[in-house]
Amino acid sequence: MFINIVQTIFFLIASPRKGWKRIIDKKINHQDFINNFLFPVFGFVAITTFVGGMWFAESTDIRWALKLTVAAVSALFGGFYLASYALNELFPKFGADKNLNIAQQFVGYSSVVVYLLFLVMPLLSGLAPLWFLVIYTLYVVYAGAGEFLRVERNKRLGVAVVASLLIVVAPLLIKFLLNVLIKLTV
Repeated sequence: MFINIVQTIFFLIASPRKGWKRIIDKKINHQDFINNFLFPVFGFVAITTFVGGMWFAESTDIRWALKLTVAAVSALFGGFYLASYALNELFPKFGADKNLNIAQQFVGYSSVVVYLLFLVMPLLSGLAPLWFLVIYTLYVVYAGAGEFLRVERNKRLGVAVVASLLIVVAPLLIKFLLNVLIKLTV
């Protein structure tokens, strides 16, 4: 399972078109996507966030690390579901049929850059400018709109912009709000 996750992330980042074709060829059902990709990735993020909270954060105690971990995982879950539901409602505007399972898979796989940043940033807290790499999500989403969603060429850019904004902004906004609440409780 771990090797499949790493390969999927690698292919989606190194060559998004090939990565999406690989996902399509595997014919991964929704439950396998959730259990063998999405939840393990969130679990890995929880581990690195906890480790980063224990050793690299401003306050290095277990309560602080747990708060940071809950905020990060909640942001990922909330952002994933918010972006999935919103995108599913927007599918008809882009010539696609509503299908929540497809929307969730599309959002989940398209979020690989965000997931990687959530994974490594707790360990590299001094390198905040790395968050600019999130812009690459636009290309991953654009490739997925063509390969995975089969959106017409003239509508792909619109899908890419809207989906990328949802995929990037939703978890970051939730994380920001939760971090503000955490700092208020200290």
